[in-house]
Amino acid sequence: MKKLNFKDFGFYKLTGATKLRMPYRLLAPRNVTSGARYPLVLFLHGLGEQGHDNKRHLANGVERFATPDAQAQHPCFVLVPQCPRRVRDKPTMWNGDREKMHSVKYTGDMAIPLQTALEILFIVQEKNPVDLDRIYITGVSMGGFATWETISRHPRTFAAAIPVCGGGDINYAERIKDIPIWAFHSGNDPIIEVGYSKSMIEAVEKAGGYPRYTEYPGIGHNCWDQVYAEPDLLSWLFSQSRAEIGSVKQPIP
Repeated sequence: MKKLNFKDFGFYKLTGATKLRMPYRLLAPRNVTSGARYPLVLFLHGLGEQGHDNKRHLANGVERFATPDAQAQHPCFVLVPQCPRRVRDKPTMWNGDREKMHSVKYTGDMAIPLQTALEILFIVQEKNPVDLDRIYITGVSMGGFATWETISRHPRTFAAAIPVCGGGDINYAERIKDIPIWAFHSGNDPIIEVGYSKSMIEAVEKAGGYPRYTEYPGIGHNCWDQVYAEPDLLSWLFSQSRAEIGSVKQPIP
């Protein structure tokens, strides 16, 4: 596999409606054909990649979608916003208060960092030839929680989701039952208990959905290296289209 050159990602910043200034990186397909539209992958990083350097968040999975080989097979935009460590002088995460890291009850509005990431997404898709039926989202750890929350609050935006070692609000399962989801977790995760993913998968199945779930034995919290090395991951993801959401789906064997 050819090595990713992170210089291919453009440096940008956006000041959102809440006045939060958020850095982000954007990779565009290398050869954009006039009149064509391309998928977009929104990648939400984990706790260790927070900051304002607009660099450290290009890790832990981004490469899988952005190498020359991957882009040759599946040309797409890759959008990677960076969550700050503090908002209004308080420690924060994608879903807000850091003390509520594992919160799986959605009350009130989205937290400011996640609101701003979605603002960036909507601006990018408006200004670029993005296929609105093929917008995908994935995230790890803190970003895994944010992935579940984002599809729950915006179920008509995304064609598929890959939440990695995260969790969500089971009360929203009905809203996301038709979205193709492939969730991952390690069975012995010491940071985010595997039950977070299992409860979401069970809730979506109970609501009538057919999510995929892969649990790795004994690899601790950092399961994302194995997740993004899954050989069928890209072919599964890029075969999904929002235009087909709501159609009858068969259980995956």
